[in-house]
Amino acid sequence: MDQPQLRKEDLLILRESASKYAVYGVYIASVSVVIATLLVSYVMVDAISIEGIILAQTTNIALWTVDAMPFIFAMWGQYASYRMAREASDFVQTKTQSLREALTKADFTSKAKSDFFAKMSHELRTPINGIIGMSDLVLETKLAMEQRRHIDIIKSSASGLLTLINDLLDFSKIEAGKLELEEIEFDLRDCIEKSATLLSQQAHAKGLALTNLIQNDVPSRLLGDPGRLRQIIINLLGNAIKFTHTGEVVLSVKKLPDETKGRVRLHVEVADTGIGLSAKDQTKLFQPYNQADASTSRRYGGTGLGLTISKELAEAMGGQIGAKSQEGKGSVFWFTADFRQPAALSTAPVPAQVDLKGLRVLVADGNIPTRIGLLDQLKALGLEVQSIGNGNAALQMVRSAAGSKFRFDLVLVDMFLPNLSGEELGREIKSQPETRDTVLVILTSAGVRGDAQRLNQAGFAGYFGKPIHPEDLQDMLKTVMLTRNMDEQERQRAGLVTKYTLSGMRKKLARLLLVEDSEVNQEIMLKMLSKLGYSADIAENGRAAIEAATHEDYGLILMDLHLPDISGIEAIEAIRAQPSARANTAIAVLTAGASDEEIARCRALKVNDFLAKPLDSNILADTLKQYRITSTSVAKDAPFSDTSKSTVPESRLVEIFIKEATQRLDSLREALASNNAQRAAREAHTLKSSSAYFHADAMRDAAARLEEMADSGQLGKAKPELEKLEAAYTRLHTSLTKKN
Repeated sequence: MDQPQLRKEDLLILRESASKYAVYGVYIASVSVVIATLLVSYVMVDAISIEGIILAQTTNIALWTVDAMPFIFAMWGQYASYRMAREASDFVQTKTQSLREALTKADFTSKAKSDFFAKMSHELRTPINGIIGMSDLVLETKLAMEQRRHIDIIKSSASGLLTLINDLLDFSKIEAGKLELEEIEFDLRDCIEKSATLLSQQAHAKGLALTNLIQNDVPSRLLGDPGRLRQIIINLLGNAIKFTHTGEVVLSVKKLPDETKGRVRLHVEVADTGIGLSAKDQTKLFQPYNQADASTSRRYGGTGLGLTISKELAEAMGGQIGAKSQEGKGSVFWFTADFRQPAALSTAPVPAQVDLKGLRVLVADGNIPTRIGLLDQLKALGLEVQSIGNGNAALQMVRSAAGSKFRFDLVLVDMFLPNLSGEELGREIKSQPETRDTVLVILTSAGVRGDAQRLNQAGFAGYFGKPIHPEDLQDMLKTVMLTRNMDEQERQRAGLVTKYTLSGMRKKLARLLLVEDSEVNQEIMLKMLSKLGYSADIAENGRAAIEAATHEDYGLILMDLHLPDISGIEAIEAIRAQPSARANTAIAVLTAGASDEEIARCRALKVNDFLAKPLDSNILADTLKQYRITSTSVAKDAPFSDTSKSTVPESRLVEIFIKEATQRLDSLREALASNNAQRAAREAHTLKSSSAYFHADAMRDAAARLEEMADSGQLGKAKPELEKLEAAYTRLHTSLTKKN
């Protein structure tokens, strides 16, 4: 900061002012001398004349003193101007020095305060996060009901204490002027929904309806600070639930008109049917340590800081916050915030493509309980793990292992490592050619706004708070390891992998593409997926599959190999040849009997899995879990009855099968009559797979033999098998129509 100083020009102005008043004094003294001389002349000679003036001057010594006055005034004026300037200069220099010292002291105090809160944040949060993390691990073990209840109480108490500490530390940052915001890409809808989900159990326990409404024109992807946005929403929702005993709480989000290009202004509102606030109480809102009345904190708890922090956060995001309330009739709290729109959607590869087994990982964390918990989780995933408790030792381990078969693929470092901080350790690792390609992830129990951008530039691939939820750990590891094959500029453009990255990725992974030309198989698959809590897009042929996979992000493609236009293998080749990251989309082949050649070609195209028709629902469920496909709806209570195991198939399915089987039999007859082996093989293959769902062994076997004849070019021998197929279909048709 610039220090105020007395400039030369300022001194000149002061001296000029003093000299001006000295000149005025000389003028006054001179006039006084003239008047006095004239008066003396008049008294002495009774007239004002030259002789009288000379006589007055030569005979009256008193007039000499009067004559000297102008010169005395002039000298006094110059001296006064000098003294005034000197004193002013001394005064300003003294004040300037005092200000310098005060500013230096203030800077030191501010830095010390900032360092203190960063350290305290870490020291306070680390043991609490350790308690929460270890509680999660214990809850995953077999426990008696009473033990589980006790652990739940421990975890809940630790979480409450962590919330309290976070509020106090946030408020301290605000007072110290250290409030900073991140700007990362995130999924707004996911952020809103997770905020509401976090408090849904609390609302339901009180018998309240919790609803979130997001208008259709609100964009999904935004650039901003999702953590701070979520913090405000949870604060307002938590208050609404706390002070509402009956009725509902509604969270609504809409987009406000904004002419600024590339920016989005949101209006978020939380309305409740709670106790409401009087006009007097509303004046106390958003002030620190203030609640509606003295009994509020005793009855409802809380620090009284939540709304103050929310106000600062909303204003930091370019918005405002306010409330409307009526005592006994509920309240509406609202805030606005500005965000930027990202240039393009991220097309990061699907993390399911990374094999974690055998990866060598170093965990550098000075907190022993946290380190032990993370080690157990990593070992359970099949990784080779070592650990250390300080930064210098971690650096030596990484350097010693470099260039050997024991080199580390990944280093997970705590931000506040003893001896050498996590950030310093990362910079040292990235500064050496032999260790530069090591993937780095920083873990912190006390994240500071602005860390993410700085750490991204320093070479870190991921940034996560502690403890990492077991559900996030595997996805985090797979996603950060994908960055190993990126050049540094590309990695920095993609940004750090955070919990919001994983959240957005899971949103994409919720989508499935089913490539299947048979209506029967489509119906069976969709019902099976629906019972398991999933949905899928449909592509009826290979070209439609390529089109869908080119323009949409899918977590998994379920691909039939025998399609009417181009084969499933050709469709897979086209998908794998795409220039974008969608080329890496996971693909599972659906087959009722692929040849060895087809399987070999699929493996060469890096097909991820093979699923045999008729599909078993348990195998399908395990496959979807393996590829981290997130269910898009709640699975229905009734278990799915595979049609192949059911004695009475659904009438809708029977109707579709009879219609399709009749058409395909006609097409098969035409193909055999025209000696079209390719068409005959395709129709026989589809009849084989669809009839298998109905326990129609005779029809399935006849269709399988016809497919083999078509593939081997022996259509001349196909007539007897066609007759067997037709007879088997007639028996199945009669059986199905009787049952339905």
